[in-house]
Amino acid sequence: MSGQARLSEVEYAELVGRVQAAVLTHVPAGASVLVVSKGDAALLELPSLRTAHFPQAENGGYAGHHPHDGGAVIAELEDLRRRGAEYLVIPATSKWWLDYYEGLGAHLAGHGALVAEAPGVCSIFSLGAEPPPPLLLTPLAPPRASVEQLREFLALLLPGTAASVVLEEHGEGIAAGLAPLRATALPLVGLDATSAIVELHERGRAGADYVVVPRPVDRWLADHAAVAAVLEEDLRNIADQRHLGRVFAIDERGEG
Repeated sequence: MSGQARLSEVEYAELVGRVQAAVLTHVPAGASVLVVSKGDAALLELPSLRTAHFPQAENGGYAGHHPHDGGAVIAELEDLRRRGAEYLVIPATSKWWLDYYEGLGAHLAGHGALVAEAPGVCSIFSLGAEPPPPLLLTPLAPPRASVEQLREFLALLLPGTAASVVLEEHGEGIAAGLAPLRATALPLVGLDATSAIVELHERGRAGADYVVVPRPVDRWLADHAAVAAVLEEDLRNIADQRHLGRVFAIDERGEG
């Protein structure tokens, strides 16, 4: 049905990794996610998210077959949405669903929204269920679970040999918690904007490949606009996960 060339084992493994990174970038931690997985459990390995196959058997496992028609897809999707599903991920290998199953694309557009379209990787749709706002919009300090989620996110996103510098507002120990990833802290406490910028450039010359900006550091950056400008203008933003933080590539710096 797909009309696509079959991927090699290596190509498929690379696709799975890219799908995982895309989902972790665009879906908030704790969300309930359905994946058109064709039974591949690797596509459900998404730390900090609640994941399930789509379509499903009665026990919640993979149904073992494609749906009969568009009506069946929509009916099951609506049933799972009412039971708490918040997002649907369609990997590129199953993109044909949107053409083959009549009414599916229109249903997703009318009852949800396209959250992200990563060409050749996946499409991510919200299913229209708005979660209640959190009581604390900005935690005072990142809980240990957030550090673990950040580590899993970076492990999927970055090359295994990558060296990262982690901005820490008060030396919270986030970089140490990312082990075994190669990460060192850049404590910002006591630094003015100029000193922080100089330190960032020195870390890059010393071999750091990426700058990791945990979400709580946004507060410090709001008060140090020059540092924020260096990150946004001199580096390349490769990921922005709204609950975990942002990642910038140092080796993509401009000439200025």
